[in-house]
Amino acid sequence: MDTSLHTGSRRARLIGVAAAALLALSACGSDDSGSGGDETQTVDGVVGTREIPDFGTVLTDADGNTLYTTEAEADGTVLCVDGCADFWPPVAATSSDVPSGVDGVDGEFGVVSRPDGSEQLILDGQPLYTFAEDSGPGSFTGDGFEDDFQGTHFVWHAVTTDGSTSSGDEGGGGYDY
Repeated sequence: MDTSLHTGSRRARLIGVAAAALLALSACGSDDSGSGGDETQTVDGVVGTREIPDFGTVLTDADGNTLYTTEAEADGTVLCVDGCADFWPPVAATSSDVPSGVDGVDGEFGVVSRPDGSEQLILDGQPLYTFAEDSGPGSFTGDGFEDDFQGTHFVWHAVTTDGSTSSGDEGGGGYDY
């Protein structure tokens, strides 16, 4: 039996399957319809806004990720460090990155020094974070989320342009570390 013909057709099928898979993956990456909100409007390349249907307009980082604050840091003291910062990445910024203002936001932006010496963006004195478990721009699964790190209880809220927060009853569970 001539195996060269059999091997050649098998190779052609594998190449065809691989090409179809690449085409499908590239199509998935270009579709933003599942983002859960309208396109991000970026201000000064650091902060933007995004309309989330049935929720409101949230602040985002330059990549369109929802920004969060936590009740535990209401006084401006950075408590989310180490493992907490892995789940809730701080929004890094320097004094020169601070936006002069975002339409619809009455608060004042600034920076705070973190315990590790890096600087983090703040709004009205509260440190700003993204959530590692969000699925991308338009996702805000961290709103109302509760977790505990190093003896501190955190309740997280998406930052809205009108200053409102959720009731916290919709929270997506929590972690205890």
